[in-house]
Amino acid sequence: MKNILILCDALPPSFAPRMGYLCKYLPSLGWKPIVITEYNSQKYYKNITENENVTCINFFHNKKNNVSKLKYLFVFIADYLFDYKEVIIKNRAKKLLKNNNISIILSSNSFRTCFAKAAMELAVKHQIPFVLDIRDIFEQFPNDEYASRLLIKSNAINDFVTKHIKKHFLKQRNSILPKANTITTVSEWHRDFLKKFNPNVQLIYNGFDPDLFNYQKVNAEKFKITYVGRIESLDIKNPTLLFEAVKILADKKLIEKDKFRLEFYLINETSKEIIKTLSQKFDVEEFITIFGTVQNIQVPEILNNSSILLLLANKATENKSPKGILGTKLFEYMAVEKPILCVRNDESFIEEIINKSNSGVAASNVEQSAEFILSKLNEWQTQGFTHQTINKDFIRQFSRKTQAEQFAKILSEM
Repeated sequence: MKNILILCDALPPSFAPRMGYLCKYLPSLGWKPIVITEYNSQKYYKNITENENVTCINFFHNKKNNVSKLKYLFVFIADYLFDYKEVIIKNRAKKLLKNNNISIILSSNSFRTCFAKAAMELAVKHQIPFVLDIRDIFEQFPNDEYASRLLIKSNAINDFVTKHIKKHFLKQRNSILPKANTITTVSEWHRDFLKKFNPNVQLIYNGFDPDLFNYQKVNAEKFKITYVGRIESLDIKNPTLLFEAVKILADKKLIEKDKFRLEFYLINETSKEIIKTLSQKFDVEEFITIFGTVQNIQVPEILNNSSILLLLANKATENKSPKGILGTKLFEYMAVEKPILCVRNDESFIEEIINKSNSGVAASNVEQSAEFILSKLNEWQTQGFTHQTINKDFIRQFSRKTQAEQFAKILSEM
């Protein structure tokens, strides 16, 4: 079995399950993952925490108190000015390189690239092949959405500083991209964009764990439209068409609150406030229940007890709009074979995947949304449950196990 050193900004049990699932399936494919990651107190993926070869670096305590906030600010500034995180990461990685026969170094990153820079420099120094996995990039979000969220919640400060923060991290990222032996990423849009910097970019989608996400026939007492996740902003995920459709159905007395529910399992307060504001605006609060976040292992049961699964998006255009966002939930939704309602239609990759998989509808207007809801409501009233006849051959490529095989093939060819 060959050893692969993985440097990643997030690993279960916290968020970003991509590397967690890779670690789950790689050993059966002849690779032993040895991981360095940043500690995070949030625990969403306890079911994929069996890898004992993990070093967690706690740069600051993830607690909502003033001391931790000050420490976060210190680390952020020190990292911006002096590559503080990279120095610590490299020192930890050097010990692992010394004590293990490492065949490949893989770095998986979102917007921040300190792990990628450390991985690249170690790979060059030790003459080890370097794979760079990119999950998210600044350019996919409208209005500098992610860059501004890194900062203090003050528009004046954000407007002044955001462009410098973004410029700094883009410069760092763009200096690393050409030096990777291979880049892997999550959508066609990301692949085509990153090829501007490195011709060897491979597409490996996000996906679903086949051990967890499967169809279960459930006779439900209530018709539930369910959403699980976060809502960063209405520019990125816009549920307005859903609320407009529900309002129309309610005014026509086609639905009643005791039998028709919108259930939102939301990860943070920002998401909850967006839903509360919209529900008040369209006067549909009586149909809505908001829950907090849940463990990943609980999600399949929630999805299988639902009648429609809500996927939130927005129209993708060349300018200020989201691009190439294909989140894990799309694939987990497909795997449980429940009808998907995507609002608003991105008119791009999400719509294409929904159509090819026959997993539901990507709605571009309120009429499409209301018609789809009514058709599934009639199905539930007749059968007691809903089921979507999906293209199973098509969605098989989105299995996390299949994706680990794709990674292993890339690694074996280096």
